[in-house]
Amino acid sequence: MMSMIGRAFKPFGYTLVPSKSLAKLPQVTFLQRLFALLEIDCVFDVGANRGQFGSSLRKDVGFQGTIISFEPVPASLEKLRDSAKGDSRWIVQPYALGSAAGKIKMNVMANNVFSSFLSPDHQHIERFRSMNRVVEQIDVEVKTLSTVVPELVAATKSSSLYLKLDTQGFDLDVAVGGGQAMSAFRALQTEASVVPIYAGMPDFSKSIAAFREMGFEVSAFFQVNPKSHFPRMIEFDCHMINRAFLPSSVSAAPAPDGIGPRQ
Repeated sequence: MMSMIGRAFKPFGYTLVPSKSLAKLPQVTFLQRLFALLEIDCVFDVGANRGQFGSSLRKDVGFQGTIISFEPVPASLEKLRDSAKGDSRWIVQPYALGSAAGKIKMNVMANNVFSSFLSPDHQHIERFRSMNRVVEQIDVEVKTLSTVVPELVAATKSSSLYLKLDTQGFDLDVAVGGGQAMSAFRALQTEASVVPIYAGMPDFSKSIAAFREMGFEVSAFFQVNPKSHFPRMIEFDCHMINRAFLPSSVSAAPAPDGIGPRQ
């Protein structure tokens, strides 16, 4: 019903959005335009947790291409598989990505959204102490982007790749493990830290500088959880475009309703 009402308002220049979705509307609109501009047909969803990002790509962004989600924590992996069930273009990989292949101990936190290879650090902010605390350590398999990108691109017949990173302080390690394969991604997003919540995690300036060294330029910033974290910024999603795919001028035309290859 809501989608029908929304379509009724569009001819008059209005977008009808549920209040709970209002905060993420600018980022959704940005992704629609970016995916259309770069003709993205495959998203590497690294640090998928329960599939929140993949579900948003389908329901909010309207992306119809391939999603490859990576999640090593068993409890989250089970939920992720439930989210992807029945979607033939949503592929789940039950391992982590990092700078080198092998086995690494992962800290499973009280709230598994915070699970990380890094240890919690509460000296800068206290609000996550109860959720971001280690309840279990597990050994997880780690592979590298340099190995899996060629294999998965060939298997899915994809050509225009997007990289989403949300690995709780480990994003740069994932990118380092990409090596030359990073050039295959037309754009990426990384969760950048203003206030560190893990020991040894890079801050936003180091992260951005490192990705710029890899050939990506900043395109947009969006605060993570702006409503619950107000008035402080703790993290933000930094969107960056591969320099090789950065156009000299960008059209202001709106994105189409559905993004990606048609069924």
